[in-house]
Amino acid sequence: MLKALAVIVPAALLLGGCGDKPSGEPQSREEVRAEVQKVQLKPGQWEGAYTLEDIEMPNVQGGGDQMKEQMKKMMSRSSIKYCVSPEEAANPSGKMFSGQESKDCTYKGFDVSGGSVKGEIACKSEHGTMNAVMSGSYAPESYEMHMDMKMSGAPGGMNMSMKAKTTGKWVGADCVAS
Repeated sequence: MLKALAVIVPAALLLGGCGDKPSGEPQSREEVRAEVQKVQLKPGQWEGAYTLEDIEMPNVQGGGDQMKEQMKKMMSRSSIKYCVSPEEAANPSGKMFSGQESKDCTYKGFDVSGGSVKGEIACKSEHGTMNAVMSGSYAPESYEMHMDMKMSGAPGGMNMSMKAKTTGKWVGADCVAS
């Protein structure tokens, strides 16, 4: 189960966050990339956090409250430090937010305008299908995204839903090696 989450959560982070369900036709990678490029971030040292706010595992044996709390602790990160190069700041991609881009994902309703971001992503893997609705806000020195993710078709018939939040803030022009 944890292996499945390790694949699916970064895919959801590809675009950032969740909330209102956007509508629209499926979008190509190029259309999504054009939307992401509208985000103008400051280059330099950034610090982020990822919080798993809620998780439901209705058909997982032992998936009670204690396991949910353990999953929340294990998957949440309070301090993620990373450097955004001037090139990445001028031309952001999903890779900058997640560390990877997945070819097995489709996008719909992705829009970046007026400091807000919203969209849907569906990713397929050997561990099941993950659908996420994302929304949030961004500025040159910060971002906050919310994700509502649903996973189905995992081994053993496991289904799961998660709500998460990711935030980031610019902390300085000089990057610190970590």
